[in-house]
Amino acid sequence: MKTKINFTQTTIVAIAFIASTGSLVQGQEAYSISLKQAQEIALEKSFAVQYVDLDMEKSKRDVKALLASGLPQVNLIADYSQYIDIPVQVAAGDVFGFPAYLTDFFGGVSDATGVGIDAPPIDPDALSEFQFGQSHTANYGVTASQLIFSGSYFFGLKASEFLIESRNRRQQRTADEVMEQVAKAYHFLLAAHEGLDLANEALQLTQGTRDEVAVLNEVGFADELLVSQMDLAINNLEAQVLASKGQIVVGEGLLRFQMGIAPNASLVLTDGMQELMSNGNELEWMSRDFMASELPGVQEQDLYLRLAGLDVKAQKADGWPKVSAFYSNQSNAQRDAFDFFQKNQEWYPVQLWGVNFSMPVWTSFGGRQAVEKKKIEAERARIALSQVTQGASMEFDNAQVTFSNAVALHNNASKGERLAQKIYTQSDARFKEGMVSSFDMDDARNQLLEAKIKKLTASLDWLNARVALQKALSAFE
Repeated sequence: MKTKINFTQTTIVAIAFIASTGSLVQGQEAYSISLKQAQEIALEKSFAVQYVDLDMEKSKRDVKALLASGLPQVNLIADYSQYIDIPVQVAAGDVFGFPAYLTDFFGGVSDATGVGIDAPPIDPDALSEFQFGQSHTANYGVTASQLIFSGSYFFGLKASEFLIESRNRRQQRTADEVMEQVAKAYHFLLAAHEGLDLANEALQLTQGTRDEVAVLNEVGFADELLVSQMDLAINNLEAQVLASKGQIVVGEGLLRFQMGIAPNASLVLTDGMQELMSNGNELEWMSRDFMASELPGVQEQDLYLRLAGLDVKAQKADGWPKVSAFYSNQSNAQRDAFDFFQKNQEWYPVQLWGVNFSMPVWTSFGGRQAVEKKKIEAERARIALSQVTQGASMEFDNAQVTFSNAVALHNNASKGERLAQKIYTQSDARFKEGMVSSFDMDDARNQLLEAKIKKLTASLDWLNARVALQKALSAFE
């Protein structure tokens, strides 16, 4: 007699780790919670919610960083360099010679006075080598720049609005997923507790029957084999009680994990399965209208499609002019020794401002290819939106059919339990009157327990099917 739930391998490992380390944590927390309270706690503490909140915060920082890139930028600069070898400049040998008119003048004076000019002959192929500058150079100052116009910056700001909105939709989608996971864990734990109650009930009934059979055996109305069979049934039920207790431990670990609370926190569930099933009309849930465009996941993908469209425009805007202004105020010095910190040495100011203009003229079609790539990404986003919309519709259809079947199966199981209870009550009365055998009584008892297990399983399926329908409709309250 087991209520079952499917776990992924990762979840089982996580629960095992939680169970093994729970005794090491000090300061045990205690929670007495309804399903709604468990979901509210999970919306604050669950791991998935923490991750998506951090993603939202990061996106906000990205937007602010983008905005800041278009505002004034001011930088302090400082540099020092030393020439191990001062660069050599080479020039023609007469590069610093007299101009032609002066040479002619001195030549005329020499002819008139008879005094020759004592100068080496001119070599037209001679080269002169010069070294300019000092070994040590230092520079410090401040620079500022301001973006005046950039098409990609404009579209980036527009895209940032869609980015934040898409993160909001992701938070809503994550909230729906967390509430579904917490609800299923809560339902499983409730079913595990009821499964333990049924196992204990079955054990008590079997033990009572065994005692009665033992009395009959003592007076010769039942053989020893029947007593042994009853002992075997008791042994199996005792094992089932232990297994049910283990399921409760697993269920508690799973619920703590989904809620994001301490692994050794004490849990007391205040809602019951029947109480949860009574919240909400079955026909109301099955008749809910479905609109895929109102689901957070579909809206998120629609925003991604818009972002992809803006990416195409931003890529095209890379071919537009980009204009920025700059200002620089610096001081520099050149020395033959490192004495820049001496106050009596000179520093020379350099101050300028200007405007930068840049615009790609020819990129060998590289810009065009970049735009085409962005268009492909936009097409992928369009296909993804169609896929997400169709998937959401299919999920709703499946959830609706599953819930409808769960309702029918639960009604059938409830009817079966009532019939089994009636049969058991009548059999018990007749057994006490000696009108039915212990075998018949044992069959009636087993039928009742089996009917209760089927109803418990049907109740769990009913609750989980309704939660899946709520998730498909994004209709958690």
